[in-house]
Parts: sequence; C-alpha cells; structure tokens
Amino acid sequence: MLYRYSCRDMGLSCSFLVTGKTQEEVDKQALEHVLEKHRGDFNNLDSAVEIEQMKMALSRSTRVMDD
Repeated sequence: MLYRYSCRDMGLSCSFLVTGKTQEEVDKQALEHVLEKHRGDFNNLDSAVEIEQMKMALSRSTRVMDD
C-alpha cells in the first residue's frame, strides 16, 4: 500500500503531492511543506497545539492507495 497526500485534497490551490510507504513518512513531508509554503493560508500555526491540530488534519486528508 502507498499513502498519498495532496494539497488540493485540503482545498489549497497547490500542486504539491507526496506519496510514501508509511502514513508517518507522508505526514512528516506534508507538514514540512504546509509550514513552509502555506503558513499564511491558515489562521494559526504558531503554537505546538496548533501544529498538532494541523498534523491531525493532514493525517485525515492522507489517502491509502493500492501500489
């Protein structure tokens, strides 16, 4: 199985797409991208609590694909 995250699945106008063999791998890369490129698209991403909430949202947006 492959895991896939796309910014478009979060409603963002961005072509970023990442796939990986584990949910954790994809979540990590997706969070790094969101914090780098989309921090301004979300109201708050400054505290540890807000970043943890973003991690959960990214995880919910990750899709499982047959490889």
